[in-house]
Amino acid sequence: MVANVGNILSGVQLRQLSALKATAREADGAQLRLATGLKVNNAIDDPDNFFAARTLNHRASDLQRLLDGIDNSLQKIKTAQHGVEAIIDVLNTSESFLNEYEQLLLAGEVDVEEVVDTSFFQIYDDPSAFTAYGGAGQDSGLPVQLQADNFGFTLDDNMWKRIAFGETITADTILEFDFRSTNIPEIAGIGFDNDTNFGNSNDQFFLYGTQLGGVPYSAPTPTYEYDGSGDWVHVTIPIGTFFTGNYSHMTFFADDDGGGDDGDASFRNVVVHTGEYVYGGTNLTVADTYEERYRALLSQIDQLALDTNYRGTNLLDGDDLTTFFNEFRSSSLETEGIYASSAGLGLEYEDFTTVEAVRAKIEQVKQAREDLRAYTSSLSQDFNILKSRNDFTQTMINVLLQGKDELTLTDQNEDGAELLALQTRQIIQTSVLALRTPSIADFLA
Repeated sequence: MVANVGNILSGVQLRQLSALKATAREADGAQLRLATGLKVNNAIDDPDNFFAARTLNHRASDLQRLLDGIDNSLQKIKTAQHGVEAIIDVLNTSESFLNEYEQLLLAGEVDVEEVVDTSFFQIYDDPSAFTAYGGAGQDSGLPVQLQADNFGFTLDDNMWKRIAFGETITADTILEFDFRSTNIPEIAGIGFDNDTNFGNSNDQFFLYGTQLGGVPYSAPTPTYEYDGSGDWVHVTIPIGTFFTGNYSHMTFFADDDGGGDDGDASFRNVVVHTGEYVYGGTNLTVADTYEERYRALLSQIDQLALDTNYRGTNLLDGDDLTTFFNEFRSSSLETEGIYASSAGLGLEYEDFTTVEAVRAKIEQVKQAREDLRAYTSSLSQDFNILKSRNDFTQTMINVLLQGKDELTLTDQNEDGAELLALQTRQIIQTSVLALRTPSIADFLA
């Protein structure tokens, strides 16, 4: 019988079993390093390397966020540069325009006080001037209602009217008017015709209504559709881009031949003009027309300055740009904005009556161009600084991440060889232990 059943392994066998367990633990560690690629997975593995690597990784993350800010600033400066270039192009066009006008003044080829008749303006002061339109039974036969100032009228209770026009519409002819409706009709519109049949041409425009079909239009119905607010709305239609030719009548209609409260349509300040025209004003002199053309050029400068916006920052509308270079915000670059509108550049559009006034404007344009070129130089300098900082920050991030990797990453080849050696040792230790272990029969003998 066995004297001590609890001690069936000898001391040599116990030591061999402990060695086998230690080898298994080492193999598990090698497998973990191979699976994660890290030789330091937590603070227990190597406290110094673990916390040093964490510090390097945190700083790399901070710099990455700063790098995103630098990239954003680069895009904002590029946007401003494109805006400046576009404004300079408009300034060059403006200078050519002013030089041409100056030469005309010097040669005496223009009379600045000459009135230019560029528009047709109809004052509606006679209800009888409106006659039925649209064919038999289309118009209710009621008279239009003139407004108090005689500059407008209202169609109510199913009216189709026309009024003598007798003008030629050219490619640059524009129709302007104010429109209002307090009760939506089936169809409200405006147009031009040479007879009383609205269906044989599409020279009319839909303005408001519940019925979108039945009348041919030059533009899709939503193009000039009234907003339904009940307030006056100004409408501008470049009719010359839709049709041209001689027209004997202008047409107005507010169709509502159904039951219930009939809809209405009100028109006022109806103007058809070709060329420059101050809406609501009087005819222009030659000097006025050049002033308006120059003002239109300056308006383009204003729009360019406003449109040069990138993610909420507009360097051409007075916004400053601050770019930080380190995580402590102790290093930065300030890019100053300017006001690149026509007013900000000192450009004035009034007075085209004398050579001296025109020359003063030419000098203003030249000075504005020089100011923008100087600002472009400043932007280029800041852009180069940011580009250098961008490259430096990216390099720093790579260095920090490389340093972190050197502290924590494992050598896959070394760990693979070590695992193979440990697995071989396990096989040998298991075989040796099996040879030294007595059989059950030996204990029972």
